[in-house]
Amino acid sequence: MTINERIRYLRKEELKITLDAFGKKVGVTKAAVSDIERGRNNVTDQMFNSICREFGVNGEWLRTGEGKPFVEVTRAEQIQQMVDDIMRDHPEAFRRRFVTALAGLDEKGWIALENFIDSITDQEKIDTRKKLHDDLDRQLAEEEAQADGSAASQVG
Repeated sequence: MTINERIRYLRKEELKITLDAFGKKVGVTKAAVSDIERGRNNVTDQMFNSICREFGVNGEWLRTGEGKPFVEVTRAEQIQQMVDDIMRDHPEAFRRRFVTALAGLDEKGWIALENFIDSITDQEKIDTRKKLHDDLDRQLAEEEAQADGSAASQVG
């Protein structure tokens, strides 16, 4: 498989995105991506680097086909990438304001946030249990009504 074929495979099979979306991410037109995938044009160093950077592609795999298509990323690196993405958001975007607020928490703030999260999850557990009990009560009432109906029809 050539580098051009690997780019096509990467876009279609792994990323499952359009020529246009791929091109926008790496800074070229969809026609340019199509020409590269079909072998009409070669991959420039700039595009090669953009593909690896934007999609987390293993450069060795892209160049030679050796190894895995994607760079294995640690959890810490994933978190850093997420924060970097969020910080590129508009300053008023909720995700950015949220991360900025988290960054400003002191120990008391973290405790308050933990208590808040616990109260939400506790309420969800209570709501789930209540729904389960209500469903069981309804099912029992239906079964009792059916049993009463059967008994009445047998008597009559």
